[in-house]
Amino acid sequence: MNAPSSLFQPAPIDPAALPLCELRRVSYAYGGESEEILHEINLVVRGNDAVALLGPSGCGKSTILRILAGLIHPKQGEVRVKDSPLHGINPGVGVVFQNFALFPWLTVSQNILLGLHKLQLPEQEQFDRLNTVIDLVGLQGYANSLPKELSGGMKQRVGFARAIIAQPEILCLDDPFSALDILTAETLRSELLRLWTDPALSLNSMVLVTNKIEETVLLARQIVVLAAHPCRVQTVVKNELPYPRDPDSPAFKQLVSQIHGILTQSILPDGPETTFSPESGVIPATSPADRGQAHIITPLPRALLSEVQGLVSILGDEAEDLYDLSCLINKDFAATLNVVKAAELLGFVDTPGQDVVLTPLGKRFRSLGIGGKKGILHDQIGKLKMIELVIRLIEASPDKILHEDRLIAELGRIFPHEKPKMLWKTILNWCRYAEVLDYDAHKREISRFEKVIFAPEAQPVPPAPSSAPSMGE
Repeated sequence: MNAPSSLFQPAPIDPAALPLCELRRVSYAYGGESEEILHEINLVVRGNDAVALLGPSGCGKSTILRILAGLIHPKQGEVRVKDSPLHGINPGVGVVFQNFALFPWLTVSQNILLGLHKLQLPEQEQFDRLNTVIDLVGLQGYANSLPKELSGGMKQRVGFARAIIAQPEILCLDDPFSALDILTAETLRSELLRLWTDPALSLNSMVLVTNKIEETVLLARQIVVLAAHPCRVQTVVKNELPYPRDPDSPAFKQLVSQIHGILTQSILPDGPETTFSPESGVIPATSPADRGQAHIITPLPRALLSEVQGLVSILGDEAEDLYDLSCLINKDFAATLNVVKAAELLGFVDTPGQDVVLTPLGKRFRSLGIGGKKGILHDQIGKLKMIELVIRLIEASPDKILHEDRLIAELGRIFPHEKPKMLWKTILNWCRYAEVLDYDAHKREISRFEKVIFAPEAQPVPPAPSSAPSMGE
């Protein structure tokens, strides 16, 4: 990631000025009050500010952005715009979406003009604003083109133009560079800084959702680190590095390392794992032998078994730094943490501090062939409390067949801060491959494998070199 060039410097933030937008103890829930996604979020966006929302994938960052824009409304708390309660759409916000959100049957000009559809401006003013933003974002010559004729970078330029044509004070960006190739993303980051610092524009502040730590340090003045289950503000890091920022500078690298440490401690704590409350993670006994006992259940991280196996295969016998590992496997840091957490849950790695080291079981797993690996996965997955719960539900069901809807409902009850369908997809990915559970997709029914026979262990497979490019997908 290179330092962007800029002709302008952002104006200083006036801490005494009235905030442009503010969230006060905002909470949000999908599908009912028991499924809380956001919990008492406090966030202040001031003039000339650049705020980054950083946290694990799926933790609720985009939901915060939509509440700021007035696209959805909080269940509790309030949104204030210049100290007045927000009702409906926030008129001072423009939104840039991750996947462009262009209408394929409309031209570039028509897609951009959608940003003005509620303002009822005279036709000449619409035409003037259109020409201005097309020039600003470099879309000259593409006004009458359809989205299918554009590259990903040009499509996102259309998204930028549509967001700023209404002359918003705050630009909200929902992971706008993740669908782009590396070079195009670099270019558009520089363009974003140019637009934000251009004194000719009404654009005053921006709020960016991202999973990339380096991107937050490059662009943001205020980095809001979020924890999950439910989403809440873990800490706010002030970034006072001068613009344009140099990713190779010691100060830049130090701040990146500091944020890595915050995220690592959040997702992979060194201490014992926090237990769930009776309402969220303690499962009542389902058999007479279990009465009087409770089982603390850890939800499975969002990682594929192929990713876990890939991780184990590229780890050497020495400890690997988490940040270096994320670069090695070409994943963002939060996604890397999920894969590492899954490997730790299965007993393949330990995570002292910010290092990842193979356990004896992990080293043995790495050396085996397919049959031996599946046997270990079958045993390790079967020991997880989450899977024991599913098996107990199957055993208690008529004919020992559990319908998918019942399991999803049970997961939603036990883990109100998780997305139960996503959790079920992870369970299915792990248990189907390891032959712990069988699944009839047509009937949507879950059962146990009646008989599991794994091939004899093949000759040990030599470990992959430490320079292996990526994990299996």
